[in-house]
Amino acid sequence: MPDRSFWNQRYLDKNTGWDLGQVAPPFVRLVESGMLPVGGRVLIPGAGRCHEGIYLAGCGFDVTCVDFAPEAVREAREAADRAGVKMEVLEEDFFELDPRIHGRFDYLIEHTCFCAIDPSMREAYAEKSFQMIRPGGMLIGLFYAHGREGGPPWTTTESEIRTLFAKRFDLIDLAVSDCSVDSRKGEELLGRLQRKPD
Repeated sequence: MPDRSFWNQRYLDKNTGWDLGQVAPPFVRLVESGMLPVGGRVLIPGAGRCHEGIYLAGCGFDVTCVDFAPEAVREAREAADRAGVKMEVLEEDFFELDPRIHGRFDYLIEHTCFCAIDPSMREAYAEKSFQMIRPGGMLIGLFYAHGREGGPPWTTTESEIRTLFAKRFDLIDLAVSDCSVDSRKGEELLGRLQRKPD
């Protein structure tokens, strides 16, 4: 399973093909449509250069981005400074985040973290997400369902998402995004999942 040094080297080598260089359009639409109301605390695991974080912080959200690759964290902090936005960028492993901040977040934004971790870690991802979000809060995910063998990025399916999160979240909606970037059209599932009570 790729580790911290593997991912950090990818950033050092600028070998980051998953990085769009911009916020993913489906998240912009959610904010602009009011389906993701401005405000509240946002956690973004495996955030990389934090394009979503910078966008959401600029909209008025209280944003915490998490990545365990030091180079990604450095670049994210510099990008936030250039953009003139205030957000927290933690050099941490999402799975090892301090229990003292469990339940702190209104939203968890998933984009390219779920597909980067080994599929054997997905149950743990769902559990950690449940822990980090307050009861009634939302996991909003853009899941990569490219249908190809191997990884990372590892593919997923609508059925897997429904099954994996069912114990901890109520599924509000899950469908193929109609506003993905051209290179991912038809391959991204946009989902909104509401965290169940304890």
